[in-house]
Amino acid sequence: MGLRNGLINPFKEFLNGHGNDMELGSKEHKQLLMNGIVKSAFKTAVLGGVIGILLFIPSFVRENTFSMGLVYLGSVIILVSVIYALWIAFKKYQKIIKPFNETFNK
Repeated sequence: MGLRNGLINPFKEFLNGHGNDMELGSKEHKQLLMNGIVKSAFKTAVLGGVIGILLFIPSFVRENTFSMGLVYLGSVIILVSVIYALWIAFKKYQKIIKPFNETFNK
């Protein structure tokens, strides 16, 4: 039993086991598509939140005009990233789920 048999076969079994149970158009398929949309929107919002919070740190160390400007910039980045994440999710929903419903729910 080599490295190839030990690592690749379990992944094939995992994919084959889950891939054969689900049909296109099923509720599980739609749920996986929705989870992908939500996950990408969440990652976008979290990334913006982390960058925004990092810009808050200088104001905790020393409060001056520059650090307050960074706080405002961080707040704007957080707000814009949340709006952008919602926009991305909405557009992906329109592009993926609406045609999905029209195709499979006849």
